[in-house]
Amino acid sequence: MVNGNKIVIYSKNKFMTQSEIKTLASEIIGDGQLPNKFFVTTSPFVINVGEDGDREFEELEGYTQDDSVTVVFDSYKEASDYFDTIGLDVSNGVSSVSIEDRLCGILKEYILEKVIKVDYVLSSYLDFNLPEYEK
Repeated sequence: MVNGNKIVIYSKNKFMTQSEIKTLASEIIGDGQLPNKFFVTTSPFVINVGEDGDREFEELEGYTQDDSVTVVFDSYKEASDYFDTIGLDVSNGVSSVSIEDRLCGILKEYILEKVIKVDYVLSSYLDFNLPEYEK
């Protein structure tokens, strides 16, 4: 229920900015209280997997935490339906998406991994066709 890029419908009678939603989310996600609310957040974070298997979060180049967007829903079904419409796309700064709620915290999350792997490839090949050597 996004209205433009900055205003989100929180309930039928109240509008909130992204800043207000993020503040609310940081205060109530996982607090175990009712009424339950469901937060769907997209962000530009990937998990960087090093060659030794170490994992760390990093922001996509050209994006910051301020590019995260959070939308609030009253039901899990609404949040899940919205979650399912989001495609992860690093060129658009969306490399992770999650659903969180008041009762449990994180319910569902997809995040892209950036895997760094060393590979060796043949870069040149010489084959002298000398007549004295048979192949």
